[in-house]
Amino acid sequence: MSVARAQDLWGEYFRRVAFGDADPRAVSFKRRLMRSAVSAGVRTALKVTWATTRMSAPGQEDLLRDFVRGEKRGILLSWHNRVVGMLMLLSRQAQAEDNDSYRMASLISASEDGELLARPIRDQGGQVARGSSSRDALAALREALAFARRGYSLTTVGDGPRGPRYELKAGAVVLSKLTGMPVYPITWAGTKVAQLHRAWDQLMIPMPFSRIQFRLGEPLQVAADADDEAMAEARRELESRLHTLTEWADKETRVGWQIPKPKPGEVLKRRRTEQGAGKRR
Repeated sequence: MSVARAQDLWGEYFRRVAFGDADPRAVSFKRRLMRSAVSAGVRTALKVTWATTRMSAPGQEDLLRDFVRGEKRGILLSWHNRVVGMLMLLSRQAQAEDNDSYRMASLISASEDGELLARPIRDQGGQVARGSSSRDALAALREALAFARRGYSLTTVGDGPRGPRYELKAGAVVLSKLTGMPVYPITWAGTKVAQLHRAWDQLMIPMPFSRIQFRLGEPLQVAADADDEAMAEARRELESRLHTLTEWADKETRVGWQIPKPKPGEVLKRRRTEQGAGKRR
């Protein structure tokens, strides 16, 4: 390989890490600085949390490892408010593997907020398909299918990027039908968690020195010839399985910090089955 060609490849690599799929000429200098600063802060916070957090998936560690290495293929499906824990899991797995053996691709929103999640994944050598149900959905689907054809498993969120919270959209069902891969619902519970209680999804953020336990539910595979009725039934069944996992996760998760601090008498948003304020998960 010529020196010029090597420089071109490295230049493309660092451009993709910094800008993702965006044209660098379309990103202002101020926005570049903001992205770099926020991304650096996210990476630093994640590294501190990785170094002090114990992660486990009792009875399922080998299954997760097989997904990462491409020895088993599937679509990991979580809710949007657990995406930070999923990012930590995938980033730690990516660090443990070399780039040639890492076989996971994450579907991340094409929004600015999505870039904050996509950049740390790319930094660790992971792969990202950008898009969502509200923006660049077709492009993201095509990119996800391309990864699947190359032997990658996929990760996605069911209710992103704007909700409603805990209402499953059709993306994972469509991906299963088109790729032939089963969908595995997944979530986590943490012993020390901060919660953005005013965000639409009530985002959960694991804190340093916590313990995080991951749990996968029963997989569901959508047939290639599934009609609209079968796909609708699959969506309802997947949503039910995710709700079952979420009930366990909410029960086991300890929210120690509400961000911002609730005002006196403020009623916090809760799951539809919960009543009142001040109830700890």
